[in-house]
Amino acid sequence: MRHRRIRMTGALAATACAAGLIMPLAASTPALASSPPALNGSFIQPQLADELSDTQLATEDSYLTRAGLTQQVLQWTADSGADTTVYPSGLSGYTQSTSTDVVGRILTAADNAGLKEYLGLQVNNDWWTNYANDSSWLDSQATTATQLAADLYSKYGSHSSFAGWYIPFEVDNWNFTTSTSWSTMASFYTTVANYLHNLTPGLPVIIAPFFNTSGGLTSSQWTTMWESILANAPIDVVALQDGVGDGHATTQQLATWFAATQAAIQDASPSTQLWADTDTYNTSFEPMAIGTVVADMTQEQPYVSDFLSFSYDHYDSPLQVSPYYDTTYRDYLSAGSVETSPPTTPAGLTATDVDAQTIDLSWTASTDNVGIAGYEIYRNGDLVKTIYGTATTYTDSQLNSSTSYTYEIAAFDAAGNASGDSTSATAATTAAPDNSVNLAAGKSYTASTAASSSYPDTNGTELTDGVFGSASYTDSAWQGRLTGSPYSFTVDLGSDETFQEVDSDWLQVDSAAIYLPAQIQVSISTDGTNFTSIGTMNAPAVDSSDQTRDYRLLYINATARYVRITVTPASSAWSFTDELQVKTT
Repeated sequence: MRHRRIRMTGALAATACAAGLIMPLAASTPALASSPPALNGSFIQPQLADELSDTQLATEDSYLTRAGLTQQVLQWTADSGADTTVYPSGLSGYTQSTSTDVVGRILTAADNAGLKEYLGLQVNNDWWTNYANDSSWLDSQATTATQLAADLYSKYGSHSSFAGWYIPFEVDNWNFTTSTSWSTMASFYTTVANYLHNLTPGLPVIIAPFFNTSGGLTSSQWTTMWESILANAPIDVVALQDGVGDGHATTQQLATWFAATQAAIQDASPSTQLWADTDTYNTSFEPMAIGTVVADMTQEQPYVSDFLSFSYDHYDSPLQVSPYYDTTYRDYLSAGSVETSPPTTPAGLTATDVDAQTIDLSWTASTDNVGIAGYEIYRNGDLVKTIYGTATTYTDSQLNSSTSYTYEIAAFDAAGNASGDSTSATAATTAAPDNSVNLAAGKSYTASTAASSSYPDTNGTELTDGVFGSASYTDSAWQGRLTGSPYSFTVDLGSDETFQEVDSDWLQVDSAAIYLPAQIQVSISTDGTNFTSIGTMNAPAVDSSDQTRDYRLLYINATARYVRITVTPASSAWSFTDELQVKTT
């Protein structure tokens, strides 16, 4: 489940439609299959733009234009759930969440760079639970969208780069399975798009739906869905997310779904353009290999007229990641193919045990004709960690005690070429302390962020009831939260207790966007007010299978009544937990 995007380019043709004054793009013409596909634009999220100085924004735009990208989409400008904007707005009840005027600065930089800039309207986390099931809520969001657009246009409409609009609410094949939901979305789109077309004649309205091939509507049903929506809603561009980075689809599945979307457009709204919204990140939220990006675009090319990315700004820019991704992509544009020279094999791998849950690795760096983008670490034959960058050491933590592990590593470059595997190295963790008494069993606790109603904390007892969940997220022992912001649990032991270990149990199901936390910090208090940190647990290195993982903080000797774990999610997706234990001998 991703929270994302879209953008566009091309000359506009004015047409008056019965539903209102609409100025759509010329009919979509797929790119020539004989030409190597190339990206045309990138999404940028407001947090990144806020962090960049004006000089860095100018540099970022120069990287885009150097790589042939001519357009950019600011993904959103407001959060109607939090009542915040990313610019100094005139909307009643809204406050600015950014330190700078992101909209003004983005547009000014685009003016100077000659980029086309598309402004996203609002996001709202309630979308991911309401979808089209609450028409009153969706109607209120349509009103908010029009008010926001009017405010934005009054402040920024004079910018030469201002080129159109993006509606961030993403429709998918899982949560829109009925004709009623299609009608509701068509009504929403019609209200917002007609307003935008009247406010800014000639400027397009873009949406970015996505599909997940693991379930939901089939590709043929997807065609029927979009025929229903587009027959009624005046959308100018459907920029279809390919979903490869999210694990929603494989490269080989893309042609089927893009063909299905193209068929819907041809049947219901031939003037609507179909664009590809191509992922440039992978399921670890790291840069996707350029070879994979090109392979995905090649599958999409027969059906689309342009390629957008999510996101060159975030996952390919030398300001954000290794410069080898940008270099490799530009080399591809020049040569018409992605380079295929693999790095040399890493040498000198050593594995050294540290304690009951930690092993240190080190090796000699590989070399490559363009540059090393990182290393893959294999443990007992399974890929468990991908390191991006040039580091030649890694600490493998949160391992099982009294266990032997064998490692190999391989280097890779930005194109996706991999070296051979190194020779293996083996080490064993030592025995863990025997802390068998759980002081938190049956104790009360509080959570700073409530669990989702879809995956609730039943009776507020699941965290300390001793019931562990299976590797299925439908197991009722799990409680889930959909957020990228840190949250915490505080358990009350009832009185000051001395303990030596803190454990918490978590779930990974990549296909359902349920990820292990990036980090868990443990802090303690005797009064429930003043807390002191006693340690931090980073995410364990794991393979991609569905699994439960215990985060353990060992080798402590603390006395406190209150124990708090502060959870940093891996992304703005799901995190599921079932137990928190505070243990002593």
